Amino acid sequence: MSKIVILNTQLGAPQVISGLLDKIAAQNPALADWIKQLDTVPIIRECIENTLTRMSQIAGIRKEKSITDYYGKAYAGELAGSLKTDRLPNGLGLKVNAQGTIEFVADDYTSEWRSEIERLRKLFTDAFLAETTSSILQILGYEVQVHTTHKDGNVYHSVEGVRQ
Repeated sequence: MSKIVILNTQLGAPQVISGLLDKIAAQNPALADWIKQLDTVPIIRECIENTLTRMSQIAGIRKEKSITDYYGKAYAGELAGSLKTDRLPNGLGLKVNAQGTIEFVADDYTSEWRSEIERLRKLFTDAFLAETTSSILQILGYEVQVHTTHKDGNVYHSVEGVRQ
């Protein structure tokens, strides 16, 4: 029987933000304290949207809003968005829980789907970390650019920030 399941939690927003806050605190403790007071869930949602948009610029990856199981039944839960490819036509969904943790949701019925899910999860994680770093640098007053390059079948992200 095929069904959509939540694949193990991949990115915990508090942990991602916490690591970046440690770096901010070294430069500006007052700003780090202020950021800790923020509700990170909306920031995470914005970073997810930016990441999905960035990934949709990679050849063969489409940004969507929904996912389905093997039989075409739509996932009933709320998704922040999804990614689809020819190898994963039913999609990989992204869900944000109340604590700001990102969960991946998909039907991993076939081995081909499982390998594509893992590939997309890795691509998403790398792009998400670049977007999160960019957001934090912007809060610190940097002018930031994220560059995405493709080399030897791999995707690389570089984050450049210049203090204004």
